Amino acid sequence: MGEGEHTIIGRIARERLNQIASRKLSALGVPVRLGADRETLEGELGFTGRVVHPVSGQPISRSRFVVGGHDRLSFIDGPLAALGPIDFYQHDRLPAFEAAVAAALAALHGQLEEVAARLRALRLEVVIDGERLQLRAVVKAPGHAFEILGGADGARVSRVAPVGGRPQEVAPSFPPLDLRRFGSGAELEDFLVASLPQMATQPAVSPAPAVASEPPRQLEATPAPRNALTLARLAQVFGEEAMLPPNAMVELVQEFQFAGTRYRFVAAREMGTRFKGRLIGPSGDVWADNFELSNFPGTRMVVSLALGAPSAEAVGPGESAVDFSGASAATGEVPQHLQPHPGEVWVMNVVVENGGPDEVRYVGTDIDGRPYGAARVLKRPDFEAVFTQARGGWRLLIQIEQVQEGAVLYRQLDQARQPIGASRKMASAILVANFVPEAAAY
Repeated sequence: MGEGEHTIIGRIARERLNQIASRKLSALGVPVRLGADRETLEGELGFTGRVVHPVSGQPISRSRFVVGGHDRLSFIDGPLAALGPIDFYQHDRLPAFEAAVAAALAALHGQLEEVAARLRALRLEVVIDGERLQLRAVVKAPGHAFEILGGADGARVSRVAPVGGRPQEVAPSFPPLDLRRFGSGAELEDFLVASLPQMATQPAVSPAPAVASEPPRQLEATPAPRNALTLARLAQVFGEEAMLPPNAMVELVQEFQFAGTRYRFVAAREMGTRFKGRLIGPSGDVWADNFELSNFPGTRMVVSLALGAPSAEAVGPGESAVDFSGASAATGEVPQHLQPHPGEVWVMNVVVENGGPDEVRYVGTDIDGRPYGAARVLKRPDFEAVFTQARGGWRLLIQIEQVQEGAVLYRQLDQARQPIGASRKMASAILVANFVPEAAAY
């Protein structure tokens, strides 16, 4: 469409554009309707099998969309939402448009894989979000961690977090990364550290001073939509003894609000009682891990810890928290006899579930030596650099440097019991839930 045509279209009333789009989509066999604003055309498009999820390989059966102008539509369900506006007006038959959608999806996935390959060449661990068609990597420098998000437009630094501090959004004006210019991860790290001043966002005008007595931000669960199918509804209809086949696909969703930002928790069943969990925010995954159902401490607890919400908010009315090391782990209050002290060495014991030549899968143990929590995976060299072998098991040593109100500053110790890395901050309740004083570990 030429520039003159854009000018003409811009002068046409919205109602007329909707009429043109509606007529064309009806000719393609796609029903549309006016949305809640009584201006936007919307609908749902069913596919015949040509459109395939680029990550899972499964056919996409349908997706909702909204119409822009008279000739383009944008899907609002992942992964097709990542495509942006797509021209439907040039197609005379629906199969041709479906083929165009499939081709655009495959091309976008190819671009994503290219960005992922460049990041992996820099020895960065890349996590691909198949629903958003977005990838995430983290560059860890001595004083900062940089979150990189990648998509069709390349790779961008989305957030930067100082060690022991809160993550900050990167200014939108900071340009995308040209990954071809970096010969190694060290070069990328040096560039990011040197670019910190350009990443800073402009402070808000006349920010209100912080008030020491300001109440803590609350973690609030968003109620399910009125017509949503909830677990409570299923149990009400089928009873609590109804069961799922071992290989049935299950995906559970719950949304939360924290500090003015909406987050979505998703748990997808892999097999049996094993799930893949994700906490998704505006900039991508905040937390992601695999877990066994019996070891999962509860959605509120995981979301609370991932967002740094006050621990007291992790347990909602009528819910019970998993007892990590006494009630204090759930409430955030640590009994006096469990309080850490500067100079002490604390120990976290772990059980290795699978120790391969390249990676080690391990899970933490509680104070009684029983496994709990989600299992994690580290490259074998990284695992052996952090954990030391003792009494047939493995353990992580940390030394307490400072004790603050409700938190501690600590440093990890290597196998020679020498501090490594920068100081880090941890809530005291999390410390006593995962670690024990070294004197009590024998």
